[in-house]
Amino acid sequence: MRRTLVTTLAALAGATLAPPAPAAGRPPVQPGAAPGHSAARPLDADSSPIMRPKRAVRYWTPDRQDAAGPAHLPRAVPQFSPVASARIARPLSVPTAKRLTPGADDNGYARVERPYTGRDQSRVTGRLFFVNSLGQGDSCSASVVRSASGLLVVTAAHCVYSVPPGSAAGRWHTNFAFVPAYDGRADDARRREPYGRWGGRQAWKPDGYTGVSGGDWNSVYDLALIEVGRHKRTLQDAVGAFTPMLNRGGRHVITTTGYPGLLGMTPYDGRDQLWCVGRTHQAHSVTLAPIVTAAAQAPQPGRLETDNCHLHKGHSGGPWLVRGTGDLIGVLSAGKDDGEPEGNSVATTLSPESYGALVRQADPDGVYDALSVKMSGPDQPVRPGRSAAVTATVAARGLASSNRVPVTLIAPPGTSLSGVDGARCHLAGRRADCTIGAVHPGTPVRLTARVKAGSGRGGPVEARVTSSFLDPAQRDNTSTVRLPVRR
Repeated sequence: MRRTLVTTLAALAGATLAPPAPAAGRPPVQPGAAPGHSAARPLDADSSPIMRPKRAVRYWTPDRQDAAGPAHLPRAVPQFSPVASARIARPLSVPTAKRLTPGADDNGYARVERPYTGRDQSRVTGRLFFVNSLGQGDSCSASVVRSASGLLVVTAAHCVYSVPPGSAAGRWHTNFAFVPAYDGRADDARRREPYGRWGGRQAWKPDGYTGVSGGDWNSVYDLALIEVGRHKRTLQDAVGAFTPMLNRGGRHVITTTGYPGLLGMTPYDGRDQLWCVGRTHQAHSVTLAPIVTAAAQAPQPGRLETDNCHLHKGHSGGPWLVRGTGDLIGVLSAGKDDGEPEGNSVATTLSPESYGALVRQADPDGVYDALSVKMSGPDQPVRPGRSAAVTATVAARGLASSNRVPVTLIAPPGTSLSGVDGARCHLAGRRADCTIGAVHPGTPVRLTARVKAGSGRGGPVEARVTSSFLDPAQRDNTSTVRLPVRR
C-alpha cells in the first residue's frame, strides 16, 4: 500500500476541490478581487486564547519530540489515471530534469549541511511542535519573521487550527514549542536545541481559514503567526529573522527549508533539516464545481506553485525565500503524495490582505508597508525640443519589503516621456506606468525619466507610488517637481 505523506495540489486531473465557504459575517470574495479580502473590507484575523509559554517548554521533552508525528493533512487524490500510471515504470515525485537542488533526491530535496547554526536560513528555520485538536503530538516547520516585538514565528494556518473528525467546529492547537535549527540526530541537548525551546503565547490565523478538510486547507488563508515567550533576549535577537515580502505571487526562484517527515522514514522522519530549490509560478484555483470554467482554472493570486519540490508532511509552514536573499514570500501549504509523477507543491503568499491582517493584531507596533516617493529634476530651464532627466526615488521604511511595486510618472501637458530607466515601464505619451521588482527597507530604488519639452511653459512632473492599507501615512506616496522650459 502506497504511503500517503502529503496532500494533493490544488490543480487535480478529473477532480477538483470546493473553495471554503465564507466565514460568518464576512462577505464572499468577488471574482477578480484580490485574494483574502472583499470589496467591503480587508480580511480580519482570529486569535487563540492566551497560552503559557513555560508550560509548552516543559511539555516538549526530547521523548515527546521523538514521538511527535507530522501534522495530518487530508488524504491525497491520485492525479493520474490507471492507464497513464501503467506506462510509468518508476513514478517519481520530481523528474530528474526538474531537480534544481544540488544532490537532490527523487522528491527534489537534499539534506542541509550540519551544524544548522552555520547559515542564516537553517538557523532561522526550525521545527514547530504542538498538540493538535485531537490531543495528539504533531509537528510542522516554521521560521522567525521580522517584527517590532522580535517574538513572531510564521507557519501555516493548518498547523495552529483544525476541525477534528466528527466535529462541526474548529479548535486551536495548544502547547506550541518552536525549536530553531532543530537537529533530531544530535546526541546531546545543546546540539539538538542549539537556541533552546521557545513556548508559544498566542496564535493568529485569517478569519477566512475554517480548517475544513478538502477546502481551505490549501487556500489563500493558510497562513498563521505565533508569538513566543521571551527568554533573556528575544527570539529575533537570538537567531535572526526573515524579512516579510508583501506579494501576491509571481515568478521567482526560491529556496525552502524544513522538516518533512513520517516516523521511521529516513531522511523523512522529521529529524533532518532538508532544503529544495524551485522556480515558482502562480498556482491555480481550487473548485469542485460540476463544470470547470476558464475562471476556475485561471492562475490564482495569493498562492505560489513549484514543480521542482515536493511537499511532505512536517514541511507544512516551511519558509519560501527568494533565492540569495532573506525575503520571505510564502509558507508551504500543500502538495502531492510521495511517488506520484510530476510532483509539485504550493505555498501561501504573504499578501497585504492576509499577512497584513495577522500582523496588525500580532505586532501592532510594527510598520509593514510605508512606501514613499521623492522627485528631483533639472536645475536649469530646458530648451523646447530638448530633453531633461527627472528622478523618482522610491523608498520603504519599516519591517517589510514589497514585491512588484507600481509607480506612475506623469509629465506636464506639452511634454512627453521618451524613456524610463530603473524599472519595467509602459510609456504612452506623457505617462509611464512602471513596476519595480522589489523595494527593501533602507535600499531606495531610483527611476530616471527623460522628459522632452514642448513649446509650452512646462509644469509639474508627478510620481505616484502605490502601497497597501498597511501604510500608516500615504501623504508621501505622491511627489512633484517642476520642469522649467526656456521661452
